[in-house]
Amino acid sequence: MRKRVDYDEVAGQYDRRYAETDFGGIEAAILRFAGTDKGRRVLEVGCGTGHWLAILDTHGFSVAGVDTSQQMLELARGRVPNTVLKQGAAHQLPFDDHSFDRLFCVNAIHHFDHKPGFLEEARRVLRAAGGVLVVGLDPWTGLDRWCVYDFFDGALDADRRRYPSTLEVERWMSAAGFSDCCTDLVYHMQRLFPAGEALASGLLQKTTVSQLSILNEAEYQRGLEKIRQSTAEAEARGEPFHLVVDLNFYATIGWIGRS
Repeated sequence: MRKRVDYDEVAGQYDRRYAETDFGGIEAAILRFAGTDKGRRVLEVGCGTGHWLAILDTHGFSVAGVDTSQQMLELARGRVPNTVLKQGAAHQLPFDDHSFDRLFCVNAIHHFDHKPGFLEEARRVLRAAGGVLVVGLDPWTGLDRWCVYDFFDGALDADRRRYPSTLEVERWMSAAGFSDCCTDLVYHMQRLFPAGEALASGLLQKTTVSQLSILNEAEYQRGLEKIRQSTAEAEARGEPFHLVVDLNFYATIGWIGRS
């Protein structure tokens, strides 16, 4: 069995992803979902360090967050000090019935212990005409290419065990009482990293990439060695060697009271 990601351990490095990558498509999807009524109350489940909450806060929304990691929540409190932040599990949300107008999670559902239960809880805490948004990868499509999958044995299989497909998320939403459920591609990340720079800068550290943090040390070191070997072979040919990131992020949405 793969170990779980310890977000108390990785909290200090977590925001590096936002400094190095523009997730503009995801931000736009969240703001469209929140809508134009600034009186709406919005909950993020798996809020982490509060990156997305801070964006909504600057747009005038009343926001709240929940996460299992105390260290992540401490960082979030520094970013959105006047926001309600609670420690808790996604399938047992520490909020009253009908407390929110919108609820969302970004790159988090694969960590939840009881994914259908999370959507049942989302239905409970949402008000009439509320909506739920789930943003994340879908490694079941076969469309993604990623150096993590290319070089680290077991990483793709582990993600397919952790991540539900978007179709499965839609089914869970429908079963929980949401309607008009649909999925759209909201962000296509395409980047090339010189392999030597990626290794030297720590882009492939276990504390930076959750897929690597759940590998055992032998698997992790074998992957690094494969990258070093491929780099050396390319350099011997007088060619650069780049690591590929070509990932698709999807947004699945469900609504209360729509048909």
